[in-house]
Amino acid sequence: MAKVGRLGKKFEEVMSAAAFAEAGEFETAQELARGRMKVLLVLTGGERDSRSMKYALNTAKRTDAALEVLAAAQGPRAKRLLEDCVLKAEGAGVDVAGVAHKDGCIKEAIIGHTRKRRDFLCVVVESTGALNFECSQEEKKLEGVWKKLGCPLVLVSET
Repeated sequence: MAKVGRLGKKFEEVMSAAAFAEAGEFETAQELARGRMKVLLVLTGGERDSRSMKYALNTAKRTDAALEVLAAAQGPRAKRLLEDCVLKAEGAGVDVAGVAHKDGCIKEAIIGHTRKRRDFLCVVVESTGALNFECSQEEKKLEGVWKKLGCPLVLVSET
């Protein structure tokens, strides 16, 4: 039974790659054919990071994607949250594909990290206020930059 499940999953991956290729998204098709997609979790050091982490882990688990973390925050709280994230991912059976640390404007860090990559299913980050943290006035005005992201941007806010 386990072989059928893996075979079925591989068939789904091949068919998804074919659909992207037919639509002209050749880079995405190649990434799908090569391996798993990733959910990019951006940790900002804000209050809602734990909610973002929960959302990203649930999404990765449901879609059988790996989790990649972009830590845009420093300090003991950020370090604990990152360690907690890795532990929860392991407990949920979600692979952590990598952790990158970035300083400065979070918006620019996300764009820089995802530029020329098509292996992200989505980017999960807390609300828009955090995206402009440490950004210059010019960087804050880069609203059209999200069109270059290449995947959905999920903003987690308090409900």
